[in-house]
Amino acid sequence: MKGVSNLVYALLTVPLVLILAVAIFNQFTANVDTTGWSTQANQTFQKITSSAYTGFNLGSMLPFIFIAVTIVGIILGMLAVK
Repeated sequence: MKGVSNLVYALLTVPLVLILAVAIFNQFTANVDTTGWSTQANQTFQKITSSAYTGFNLGSMLPFIFIAVTIVGIILGMLAVK
């Protein structure tokens, strides 16, 4: 039963952490002054910003991965008991 409670904690905290991370990163990128930057610096900043948002999109799948791993663990546990 301890594994289930750990899963519940993970399912509650991961989305909250992702929401906070996106909010903080969005506020950071909005406050960066890029007026004096070269074209290459702006392109690098845009690539980093785009990569970060891609990572956040991938991170949003974590709760589904946790659920899938738990289901597989339950199935394997039931097979091991027999």
